[in-house]
Amino acid sequence: MTDTQKTGTQTVWVPGLAGWQGQQRSTTGLIALGVVLAAAILFYAATLLADPAPAMKVLGAAVVVAVGIAVWLQAAHVRVARVRVVRLVVDGTSVVFGGAEQIIWPLRTLVLAGLLLLAGWAWSVFTVPAERMTMLTLLGVPVIGAILLIAGARSWFRPPSRHRLSMRPDGLELRIPRNDVSATWDEIEDASLEGDRVVVRTTTTRPSSWAARDLASDPVILAELVSFYARHPAARAEIGAATLARLRSGDL
Repeated sequence: MTDTQKTGTQTVWVPGLAGWQGQQRSTTGLIALGVVLAAAILFYAATLLADPAPAMKVLGAAVVVAVGIAVWLQAAHVRVARVRVVRLVVDGTSVVFGGAEQIIWPLRTLVLAGLLLLAGWAWSVFTVPAERMTMLTLLGVPVIGAILLIAGARSWFRPPSRHRLSMRPDGLELRIPRNDVSATWDEIEDASLEGDRVVVRTTTTRPSSWAARDLASDPVILAELVSFYARHPAARAEIGAATLARLRSGDL
């Protein structure tokens, strides 16, 4: 293959590096909070399903669907192996690290959850007596439904594949919503994992970052790769197929 030909996505296990150890204890509190919230939401759904009004039953079923999709989305994220694994596309003299394709359909299915919530809410407003409608149902459900609908619709037009980190011999480009950056290697100081985000520091702009799970690759190894090319100008010319070989050797 010549250096102008494009390959498909390559999955590489990187030896000799510790890599990402996961969020470990930092997620314990979030998991506990998520379980409590899910239980509370499902209890709310149960009260709706127990209501004799058909509209309220539809609304309760929509809440259950929304919770199910949320669990599906989180499970899809977790199932993407990232520890000491990188996924990249070599395109001539550039390498691109993209987002997790496994989460695209869970995100898109949020449209269904949003539509069901809004439809059930609208039916309830016109058919259920006002005294049986809680403030959560009257005000919270349409807001949540609209958020899910918008998020799902956006994923159809701006899928997670838009999340990407691109490296070329002349510089780096990060495309993450609200964290876009394009800089030459001379402008980049380094990159490191800080908490749950990889922070890229430059001499010309404010730091940019991406969450550990935004890209389908080990965040620590990506940070080390960025720092390697920032510190070694002579190695930047190799970016492309030789980057793949460097990752396979673990020479960072």
